[in-house]
Amino acid sequence: MAVGQLFSQRFGYAAHALAYMAKKRFGEVTTLPELAAWMQSIWPSASRTYLSAVLQQLVRAGLVRSHRGVAGGYSLARPPEETSLREVYTALEGVQLDRCGLSLEPECPRQNICRLSLRIRTIEHDFLKLLAQHTLDKLARDLTVTTNGKQSRGRKRTQRSSAGSRTG
Repeated sequence: MAVGQLFSQRFGYAAHALAYMAKKRFGEVTTLPELAAWMQSIWPSASRTYLSAVLQQLVRAGLVRSHRGVAGGYSLARPPEETSLREVYTALEGVQLDRCGLSLEPECPRQNICRLSLRIRTIEHDFLKLLAQHTLDKLARDLTVTTNGKQSRGRKRTQRSSAGSRTG
């Protein structure tokens, strides 16, 4: 198996989109054309249509907010340090830890007998624990974003001080 094949393409699109949004000031809106153009700058065959579908899944899961209107787009629903990759993964992949990997039944019919099923379930739990340790801010930390010819590396979080000036 090649490196990078463990996660679905859907998760890959989501991780890139969420990391891009995490680079911005919390609450700042990202338009679909802006996000699609950035993704296509690093991966020319990225599909804007597929990206839109993934973003809608993230909206339904409550991880992203949708903003309507002329200035509409998407923003993170929570600060990036409060959203884990586990939440993203489970929202997109529909994780069911109690489901048997061999049976189409909702529960494993041989649950108390099959030792392999118990081992696999433990590995799945460990995998999800690992994903829970990684948040969107960590994912975005080393991301380089190029917009309008300017490169941004690391977290870009500008805030207004009480005097109204911008600090970064």
